[in-house]
Amino acid sequence: MADTHAAAGLGSQGAHAETHGGGGHATVRTYVMVAVVLAIITAIEVATLYIPGIPNAFLVTVLLVMSAIKFALVVGFFMHLKYDHNIMRSFFIGPLFIAICIILALMALFSAFILLPRPH
Repeated sequence: MADTHAAAGLGSQGAHAETHGGGGHATVRTYVMVAVVLAIITAIEVATLYIPGIPNAFLVTVLLVMSAIKFALVVGFFMHLKYDHNIMRSFFIGPLFIAICIILALMALFSAFILLPRPH
């Protein structure tokens, strides 16, 4: 059995990943590249705050989008969610979606949306 995996070029890690359905993990180079991208996005976020004249609604939207991209990169690569089974992803994404909905509902309930005009 080990000979067939070795002959197929899978090795012991490939055989393990094939048996359990996982896709393995990223290389060190991938982790370094993701860290560099995260650092660049963070620098852009900080620089965006110092640009005068940007409307608040646009600024908040841009910062939230960049934060969501960083969140997806960290969760996908450093928490290995990208390489896990779909059921493990759903165990993470399902409660995350519920938590976001609860937070948005509480913000709406207590009028905590900064971007929406408030009646005086």
